[in-house]
Amino acid sequence: MPLRDLICRCLIAAVSGLLAALALRVVPISGLCTGPACLLVGMVVAPLVLFGAAALAWVLLALARVRPAWPVALVGPLTVLAVVTTVTGWEAFWVFAAVAAASYAFAALVTADGLPRAWRVAPALPVVVLFAWGVVLPIIRAGL
Repeated sequence: MPLRDLICRCLIAAVSGLLAALALRVVPISGLCTGPACLLVGMVVAPLVLFGAAALAWVLLALARVRPAWPVALVGPLTVLAVVTTVTGWEAFWVFAAVAAASYAFAALVTADGLPRAWRVAPALPVVVLFAWGVVLPIIRAGL
């Protein structure tokens, strides 16, 4: 894959991730979380909204002719979740939007077919560790 195509792929993915984050801003989830309704929001509504944002990014990637678009749409939200839960937090929306854009660009780079396998696996390993540390470990601790 030529460098120009790889840069274009990453920029398109970053814009798609940013637009998906902005779409999350439109959904009023925080108003739903009052009292016992927080359980419903946490278990049903929040994952559906995040899935909807990822589906929106996937559609935008497909419309922009990023091929294949589905790996970017799968790796992007996982990367966002790994970085937000371990490094930045959820407080500032613009930080979250920047993380979403960078994560989708990272996902486009890691899932590009033209790069050698070592150049795709090496940058993905820290994200896998962050995901295990920030997402999987708290789930396991909550279950114990």
